[in-house]
Amino acid sequence: MNVKGGGRIPAPPPGASALLKVAVFGGAAVYAAMNSLYNVEGGHRAIVFNRIQGIKDKVYPEGTHFMIPWFERPIIYDVRARPNLVESTSGSRDLQM
Repeated sequence: MNVKGGGRIPAPPPGASALLKVAVFGGAAVYAAMNSLYNVEGGHRAIVFNRIQGIKDKVYPEGTHFMIPWFERPIIYDVRARPNLVESTSGSRDLQM
């Protein structure tokens, strides 16, 4: 088998390693930025659990908030008022006794 160049892979163009480093660092930065934000929808509230300190005292209202990835995790609760139907017996049809 006669392979031109002895079967070696050609050398990459100059600056390719720097471009690769920038791409990897940029991708990591975008990934960290995307995982640092969380949304609290209307009618909900959030508390933040920190792996070191435990649950923080602050309650976060609706909106976009910042957290530290891996160390903090938001816990979102629904605080909307819901109707509650209570059935009871009454002496008459118009609820008069």
